[in-house]
Amino acid sequence: MWTTERDDPDQVGPKFARLHRMRAAGLPVPPLFCLPAEAFRHVARPLLAGIGRELGKADYSDPGSIEDCSARIGELFQTVPLAEGLAAEIASACDRHFGPDALVAVRACALDGEDSAEDPHAGMSESFLYVSRDAVLSTVRRCWASGFTAQSLLYRHVQGLDPLRTEIAVGIQEMVLGERSFVLFTQDPRTGDRTPAVAAGLGIGEGVVRERVGVDHYFLRHDTVERRTVAKPELLGLDPQRPADGPVLLPVPAERRDAPVLTDAEVRQLAAIGTEVEELFGGPQDIEGTFTADGRLHLVQARPVAIDPTLRAQWSNANITESFPGVTTALTYSVAQRFYRTIFYDLYRRLGVDARTLHGDRDRLERMIGRHNGRIYYRLDAWYHLHSRLTVFPLFQASWEKMMGLDPGPPEPRPGPLRLAGPLTKVAYRFLVHDSTMRDFEAWWESVMATRRGRDWSRVDPLARIQDLRAVWREAGDQWGVTLINDSVLSTYATLARNLLERWAPEVPLNDLLCGEEENRSVAVVIATVRLAERLRDCPDLLGALDRMPSEQVWDAVRRGEFGADIADAFTDHVLRHGDRGLEELKMEQPNLRQSPWTLLELTSQYARADLDAETLIARELAVRDAAERRLEATLGPRSPRLRLIRAVLARLRRCVGHRENSRYCRSELFGLAKEIFHHLGADLAADGVLRDPGEVVHLTEDELLGWFEGTGTCEGLQSLADARRAEFERPGPELPMRFTTLGPVRRTRPAGPDSLPADEGELRGLGSSAGIVRGRARVVLDPREPIEPGTILVARETDPGWLFLMLRARGIVVERGTLLSHTAITGRKFAIPTIVALPAATTAIPDGALIEMDGTSGRVTVVQETS
Repeated sequence: MWTTERDDPDQVGPKFARLHRMRAAGLPVPPLFCLPAEAFRHVARPLLAGIGRELGKADYSDPGSIEDCSARIGELFQTVPLAEGLAAEIASACDRHFGPDALVAVRACALDGEDSAEDPHAGMSESFLYVSRDAVLSTVRRCWASGFTAQSLLYRHVQGLDPLRTEIAVGIQEMVLGERSFVLFTQDPRTGDRTPAVAAGLGIGEGVVRERVGVDHYFLRHDTVERRTVAKPELLGLDPQRPADGPVLLPVPAERRDAPVLTDAEVRQLAAIGTEVEELFGGPQDIEGTFTADGRLHLVQARPVAIDPTLRAQWSNANITESFPGVTTALTYSVAQRFYRTIFYDLYRRLGVDARTLHGDRDRLERMIGRHNGRIYYRLDAWYHLHSRLTVFPLFQASWEKMMGLDPGPPEPRPGPLRLAGPLTKVAYRFLVHDSTMRDFEAWWESVMATRRGRDWSRVDPLARIQDLRAVWREAGDQWGVTLINDSVLSTYATLARNLLERWAPEVPLNDLLCGEEENRSVAVVIATVRLAERLRDCPDLLGALDRMPSEQVWDAVRRGEFGADIADAFTDHVLRHGDRGLEELKMEQPNLRQSPWTLLELTSQYARADLDAETLIARELAVRDAAERRLEATLGPRSPRLRLIRAVLARLRRCVGHRENSRYCRSELFGLAKEIFHHLGADLAADGVLRDPGEVVHLTEDELLGWFEGTGTCEGLQSLADARRAEFERPGPELPMRFTTLGPVRRTRPAGPDSLPADEGELRGLGSSAGIVRGRARVVLDPREPIEPGTILVARETDPGWLFLMLRARGIVVERGTLLSHTAITGRKFAIPTIVALPAATTAIPDGALIEMDGTSGRVTVVQETS
């Protein structure tokens, strides 16, 4: 039966080669043997001329013509003579492997891609179940002929494949009488997200794969099993009264219809064995299998899930929402893009990544963040790629992920000691000089801002403002990377301090020991604000004015000196020094104290009435730290080397915390400078009649705004852009999950909203399996021989390969049954047709002829208009 090694896909096809490898690896695959492609070639060779004549008569625009062509070719295979002794050899092999009374599955595999990594689902060949020994030979002939079924011919025609080059291997396998069957996806095939997904139904697996029975879905997210169960009134199996009929639909006892097919433990078991299969074949897998009555697991197929990793993107807003909370404008997003690109270029440069490599990575530096429904997200795949340029990243990956608030990703392979020696020396040097480098950075930034802080930009030519801003960004590109190194140094010392305390003094909280840290800009702003509140408390006339008048009018009075020169000087000096610190300070649309200084009066009046005073705040924090220090000394002993080590680590940690807060305030001033300049440019555009209002400037990107003045922009009519962006800003759509994955065009494959977003009134929900949002007339089809108009949305109970002609004419597909990798889902993704499966009662809930809108990502169908 074999002409070469059993796992050679060129002889037995990818499907059977993989099953052999799985058996050899000890996985629970039922025994099988194969007729290799050589046997098919021997049988088909005398038929090629006749097959060619029949193919020449086929009209691929007429499904009836294709069916007739297929039937005539099938007849040729039923009558062609076999090689001498082949029939006897097949019968002998069946007896040897399975016994004379066993039932077997006879399965075909096309060698032109079926179950291959390039096109895992290309084949349209057949499987025949519950086959007796006497029927094996005729069934083998049917398998050979299945290379020319109507759906195979149509598929190859659409794909541009020559049907005459078809070759079929046939596998004959012990028939496992499964009671519960499943399809396991080790990764989500829609997005590539590492979330094992299981579709399971009662009876044999053909019912699940061919969408003939109700299917439960299970998703394993961080060891938590999420279920989506449905009623299962029927199963596919063998009728004990009429076994010769083969697989038929049988009723399910009432007590089992609504019960989950699988337990949580079984879902975890499948995920674990899926990991083994992934490791065996080196990529995400679609695995079919079944549980028999004794609870044993059997695997009957595994094929790659065709995921192009270059099309996959991972998104997270963990940590970044601290800087850019909620919905942001186009201007904020574009400035944030520039900031991340600028500072990380400098970081990688400082840590030894060469200029040529950084130039090659410029597209990823541009895409470190993205914007979804108005909210900013990290694009994690870009971050991981860029960080992988650092040889030392595997050593720091876990701590970086923890600092960023991320779940652990796949660990990067650790380089050997020789490769690490140079980079580690560079990192050690950066750590050694870090404190002085950070002080140099803070001094440099003060020199940058000294002449710009509080400057009246209205008196500066617009182009000169832009040139000045660009000059600051250029300088920042040579300096700001050190602040990111500070984050790594801080994280390292924080981890070391936490570990030492947990080992030697677990009852002493690290946070208490960090109280009363060295003076920094963030603390200085808070203390200065509270001291202003103390002065306000001593000025009852000013407090009374704030009760009677709008704060803007009171501010004008303060500036005129109506409440004393000292009060006026104190408040204006605070705005000058600290005017960039405030609520959502990095957002261009959020006015800072320089633009709305009266808000400082509102804040300090609240502090004044709360009886806050600076000395009490300082003393309270120092008391907490002093108590923690005494507990630490009492635990370790006043002369303990451990105490000296912890105190040394804490001293460095406090300095890093101080540097971090100082650099964050520097960042606030950098964004504040941009905000000031953009505000004045907006005023210029409003004065020129380009914008209706200066505030509209926040709905333009930085390049659009600066390009208008510099003559490099692409649009003269900025108001129309601002109008469109404002409309999106005011109606941003729902907030997406904190972390999600997309595969292919991002807008098509991202989630429609939160994971558990309920359906709206008039909305139906299935399982999105091929991305895209389309609107069209629904065509409810119960028989694939019914015609449909091109461009309609096909609604059916289920499909099989025989529906391919109708599916290719549809704008979208909605079916009541199916899984993420059922035939319907595969076809939808293969031919970019938005598709939803597992939408209960779709053929009755969606009126025939109704105008509907479907979202192939979220699985939502909305009936827009009933039939007229």
